[in-house]
Amino acid sequence: MTAEPHDLIGVRTPEQIVESLKGDRTPRNIRACLPPEDREYFDRDYRQAMGKATEELDLAPVHALLAHWWHMARMKATGEYETVLEHGARVQEQIERGEYVQGRSLREVLAERASELGVELDL
Repeated sequence: MTAEPHDLIGVRTPEQIVESLKGDRTPRNIRACLPPEDREYFDRDYRQAMGKATEELDLAPVHALLAHWWHMARMKATGEYETVLEHGARVQEQIERGEYVQGRSLREVLAERASELGVELDL
């Protein structure tokens, strides 16, 4: 897969990346919005999903993959990805020390995130 036209775009701010992702959810743009170190993984996953879609005549795996990588590109552009990793590491440390970790249900977290993104979930 090549994405030269988008790859030639210079360094963009997180705000520019988020705006780009809002307006263009194509595989080429999602790939271009990812940090360079993630593009090889995207390429591998995309090719695998396209192969599966070709074999099964079903684009659902491709749509699911693009939704995943769209979120990854957005989270990495805004720094949210690193924040989630840091929070996870802190919680893991608390658990390993035997401390009680207060949290929210996955359903609640997903509903909140969907609302932020303007997506409706069928929970």
